Amino acid sequence: MTLNSALDEFLFQKRLNGLNPKSIKNYRATLSLFVSGMGAETPLDELSFGRVSQYLLNLLEGSIARATASSYIRNIKIFLRWAYVEYGLPFDPQKIKVPRSPKKNVHIYSDTEIRYIFSCIETSIPWITARNRAIVALMLDSGLRQCEVCGLMKQNIDWERNVLKVTGKGAKDRMVPLGNIAHILLEQYLSECPFKDSDLVFQDRHGNELSGNAVRLFVYRLEQKLPFAFSSHKLRHNFATNYCIDNIKTKGTTCVYDLSILMGHESIETTKKYEHFAHEMVAAESRISHLDNGAVGK
Repeated sequence: MTLNSALDEFLFQKRLNGLNPKSIKNYRATLSLFVSGMGAETPLDELSFGRVSQYLLNLLEGSIARATASSYIRNIKIFLRWAYVEYGLPFDPQKIKVPRSPKKNVHIYSDTEIRYIFSCIETSIPWITARNRAIVALMLDSGLRQCEVCGLMKQNIDWERNVLKVTGKGAKDRMVPLGNIAHILLEQYLSECPFKDSDLVFQDRHGNELSGNAVRLFVYRLEQKLPFAFSSHKLRHNFATNYCIDNIKTKGTTCVYDLSILMGHESIETTKKYEHFAHEMVAAESRISHLDNGAVGK
């Protein structure tokens, strides 16, 4: 089997497994470059570790950001591991080391900044304003992704227990919390929305299903009004980090396993970065100062 045929089969299997179209598109873009670089008609059994390593080295030493290169290499390793198991390769792709991405801490919004975010959510149509505030609340306080916001069903809101059932990546359902403020904002939106018959929670201004592009546009326009970085992904990061911080302060533990379930992560390792950052934030905010304790006279 050639590399090109293997790539087609790999993407087909991913579609069969229910991987979302955005992830498949990402795989195709990344792996098509790799297949082209290695030679599309190269037989799998002629692919050497040396050639692959040289390609990956060129990628790391190229002009793209290190985080992007790490993401590319991770996808290539996943593809080659699949090919190794299904069709055999002359080497075990497990030998490929994915470089660490540069550590970047997400900005955690202060209470003042959160109030400012909501104050900037204003449109000429009151029910659209209510909708957008509810969307931001669910991303920030329940950790929803954009696609999960758009696909949220009215029947999956448990108003009594304050929980939501959302459908995440791979068409997997999970339960997430609904905070009191988010509860109020969501009820307010649903009471003001003129389109009552839809099974979906969120509608566009014409009563149609709210698209991911519409949410991205709203978030982009909101970011232009703010003096700090803002995105739907940053809201989800804030949810995860604040969950760990609040649990450290109240229970003495991050409850990272529970968080991984609430986030819909396949592996707890993906969630642990929030645990580390939360401990960092709590330690920094403790304000334990040796100087203040009398090391230097006042």
